[in-house]
Amino acid sequence: PKRICENCHLECLATSYCEQCIRNYLKSNFLNWTSENDIIDKIIQKCQMEIVSPEYVTEWIPYNNLQNIKYLTRGGYSEIYIADWIGGKYIEWDSEQQLLKRDRTHKVVLKRLDNIEDTNKSWYDEVLDKIHKNLNM
Repeated sequence: PKRICENCHLECLATSYCEQCIRNYLKSNFLNWTSENDIIDKIIQKCQMEIVSPEYVTEWIPYNNLQNIKYLTRGGYSEIYIADWIGGKYIEWDSEQQLLKRDRTHKVVLKRLDNIEDTNKSWYDEVLDKIHKNLNM
């Protein structure tokens, strides 16, 4: 059953947050970050506009927000690392303050791609497909 959000007055599915309020919050921050690649930015923005839960927000993480970066392995045209994301991922929506709250530190997996200059649109489409599959698990 859907409910009406007390803030935006639109229908929402979740009981503890409003999907549309989260999307509006994320959209208002589009100008505050960039990967410096328009295609990647558009993919992240598209994912954010389809978000259904605060825990599954796709974000660009600036390199300076990572620490304890450790090499794991190499495979498939890339090197794999792990790191601690300072500030961490979004974990919940604060309805009163109308903002997303973050975890303190969060482990992430990094993939350093070889020949990124040669990346074509099909690679980006594959990334978008993987993101959507992960969100629909």
